[in-house]
Amino acid sequence: MRHSKSSWENLNLPDHDRPLNERGQKDAPVMYQELKNNNWLPDTVFLSSSKRTIETLALMNFDKSITKIEIKPSIYHASIGELINQLQLIEENKTTMILGHNPGCELLINQLTGKWYRMPTSAVALFIKQKKSWILQDILRPKEL
Repeated sequence: MRHSKSSWENLNLPDHDRPLNERGQKDAPVMYQELKNNNWLPDTVFLSSSKRTIETLALMNFDKSITKIEIKPSIYHASIGELINQLQLIEENKTTMILGHNPGCELLINQLTGKWYRMPTSAVALFIKQKKSWILQDILRPKEL
């Protein structure tokens, strides 16, 4: 998942510290509900340490007694190699969300599928692992719901 829409209101803030804007605050709960409706709620979430990813996750209101959350600074501006490394940490038969940034989201999807897909803010790409392959099931984008 790519984080929800962030604010550029305060240009003095470091990129890492930018919060969500109003649209981002509205889209995150919508995406949570869509994941819930599709039975795609994660058992584990790996997320960037940026303020906007942490706020996105908080607004999604996952049940912390069910969903394990791991903040990983390495996901912030991660290379494709780092994102592939995160895939290796996913437990078998579990649903895991990597909540990060672009261009990493689009690069990872391209690496796994060989095709380019648009990942606007709050978009979620749903994959299933079959043996050693990742199969793209769907991409959910808030403006298309």
